[in-house]
Amino acid sequence: MRLWVWMLAALMLLPLSARADTLDLTGRLTDGRGQVLAGQSFRLVLGSDANPRAPGAGRMLRTDAQGRFSLRVPVTPVPRRITLDNAWRRHDSLLLELGFELDLLGQPALYWVEIDHTRFGPLVGLNAFVAQDGAFATPLIFHRREHAWSLPGDPRGMRLTSMGAEVDLEGFDLTEGLWQLDLHVQHQRFEMR
Repeated sequence: MRLWVWMLAALMLLPLSARADTLDLTGRLTDGRGQVLAGQSFRLVLGSDANPRAPGAGRMLRTDAQGRFSLRVPVTPVPRRITLDNAWRRHDSLLLELGFELDLLGQPALYWVEIDHTRFGPLVGLNAFVAQDGAFATPLIFHRREHAWSLPGDPRGMRLTSMGAEVDLEGFDLTEGLWQLDLHVQHQRFEMR
């Protein structure tokens, strides 16, 4: 009997394995005022792509006349446990990661979206990275007192009123391994402070 208890405990400590799903992604790309960006090309990467933070990874997409884009591809969401409302309790989640490469003050930036699917629904996080040393791995610097961002390597330089993009989840469904996402990607212009 004790052997079974130990085996069950050992199995519970093993990491959850990733699974193969399908992503059905639709979205629209607008500027900071909500005007559609028709015919705009941008790069999209998935967290499950090989070297997703490498320049040139992923695939190029182009918006139509209404600023819409779509893609259907296999994805590998990652099971993990996250903290939500209580620091002492962790919750099961399936993590899906997407990256949108857009211009940031004349240089490419990768806007990294993390979508955690929990029993409470989807949670969306966004961060922005610039390329250094051959990878989009260096985040913008956030200045808490000013509620502003700056480019890495120039912390005393220009302050940005936003990261340069917002990503809103306008539609979400996950049924039997099919992730259906509808996103609004807003590519913003900066205001100087």
